[in-house]
Amino acid sequence: MSLRFQRLIIILVSLILTTCALILILTNFKKNIVFFYTPSELITANIEINQNIRIGGLVKHNSLKKISNSKNNLIFVVTDNINDILVEYSGSLPDLFREKQGTVVEGILVEKNKIKATRIFAKHDENYIPASIKKQLKANDYWQNDYASISYFNEKLPEFTAESLTDNNLKLTNYDINNNITLINFFASWCLPCKEEHHLLINLKKNFPKLSIIGFNYKDNEIDAVKYLSANGNPYDFVGVDYDGKIGIEFGVFGLPETFLTNNKGSIIYKITGPMSYKVIQKEIVPNL
Repeated sequence: MSLRFQRLIIILVSLILTTCALILILTNFKKNIVFFYTPSELITANIEINQNIRIGGLVKHNSLKKISNSKNNLIFVVTDNINDILVEYSGSLPDLFREKQGTVVEGILVEKNKIKATRIFAKHDENYIPASIKKQLKANDYWQNDYASISYFNEKLPEFTAESLTDNNLKLTNYDINNNITLINFFASWCLPCKEEHHLLINLKKNFPKLSIIGFNYKDNEIDAVKYLSANGNPYDFVGVDYDGKIGIEFGVFGLPETFLTNNKGSIIYKITGPMSYKVIQKEIVPNL
């Protein structure tokens, strides 16, 4: 075997080993840094203990508790309504972190069903959603995958009086819409998921011009709200301001966006937590118009 041929073999072997190493690195990076698991996927996946991972799901109701005298040492449960993952976290939670709302948790897998979190992201607040996570959420349709996104009930419309965003002399009350089928949408200019669903509201109004759509600008800045509607279009027949969140409290709003559908008897028949999807509009809203 000539010296030149030996060198060629060494180069080829080196290239193959380097390529394999790069593939392993990129695969591991994709799985552990960009991708996130649901609780069920994590439990069934072959993930080694002490690995850095991300999980996404719903914060289980009544699961948030302190584990010491310090308010910053917490535990809670992330669920997909099939399996649960216990999360330990030391630090301040995002402002829009709520039980029964979506979250993404980043941390170390310390047991098969337990994570020691290093970072917590609130699904409905763009201030806590990095671009890499947002891209993966959209790719997996997670924005539309609310495990408890649609609530079916028949509750009386709460009493409210709202001033118009653009005219302080105009007001809207619950009595003004009691006899109409109305879509009520809580939104804000700072809310990333609100921007994701906004074109659906525009199309809904275009296709059903007689549908009354009411918007409540929630804990927002007036100038920013006006710019938001000017830039993205205004599907609302009336935009009320809820700067202090009191109207949202009456409706039971915890995060944005949230949307309510009323019938013509003054009752709420659907509540949609998180951004709407085309499927939800076609399946749950359009048949009631």
